[in-house]
Amino acid sequence: MSVDHPLFPTPPLPISACLSPGLGVEEDLPATQAHQVMLHCALDAACVPVRLTDIRAVARIAELDYQTVNAVIGWLRTLSER
Repeated sequence: MSVDHPLFPTPPLPISACLSPGLGVEEDLPATQAHQVMLHCALDAACVPVRLTDIRAVARIAELDYQTVNAVIGWLRTLSER
């Protein structure tokens, strides 16, 4: 379960209109799912391949608050800048 800090809430991550019907979701992604998407995007941008064994770690990190997830994404961003 994601615990958002009230001063640093997870920004909304809207779902594309073309994907919403297939996902059965009509609003923004919940925080944990938004964090997973953000983490996978950051890993992809840093050219870090996600192995099957990494998926669970990404899911666990995604359960953390937005500020912590954002810090991890910042670390990954430094990899993509090298």
